[in-house]
Amino acid sequence: MLQAVELRSLWVDHGQKFLRYSGVSVFNVIMGQSLLLLFYRVLDQPAWQANLWAVAIGTLPSYLLARRFVWAKTGKHSFTREVLPFWSLNLLGTLLSTLAVHFAEQATSGNVVAVTSASIFAWLTVWVVKYLLLDRTIFATNDRELASASVTV
Repeated sequence: MLQAVELRSLWVDHGQKFLRYSGVSVFNVIMGQSLLLLFYRVLDQPAWQANLWAVAIGTLPSYLLARRFVWAKTGKHSFTREVLPFWSLNLLGTLLSTLAVHFAEQATSGNVVAVTSASIFAWLTVWVVKYLLLDRTIFATNDRELASASVTV
């Protein structure tokens, strides 16, 4: 069982950041699912195509929110250390969700609940892995940056 000191350390290291990450994720899910429904139901595109449009539009706000609000990064963006790895993770989620919505559409004759659920489930599978990779590598901060960073929530 985790001791109080370990729990406190875990909360200090990840608690508030994970809550911010979760909040940004809720925003991203609402935006992404709204776009998916718009392209799928209103514009009558196939599920796989609607999903690609939704992700393409949502990736930039997702990156900017994660970078600034979750990891308190400001200043110049590093294409090789931040942008490319972040978008690569989104590509993984995109591939999984595109396959999932395509198969859900085929299996259920286009049931919109099945299509949106497949999208959410696919993104959920990479959600925790994405957090850990973003935190440990892409947006990792050293102790000096942490001491000088001040995040206004």
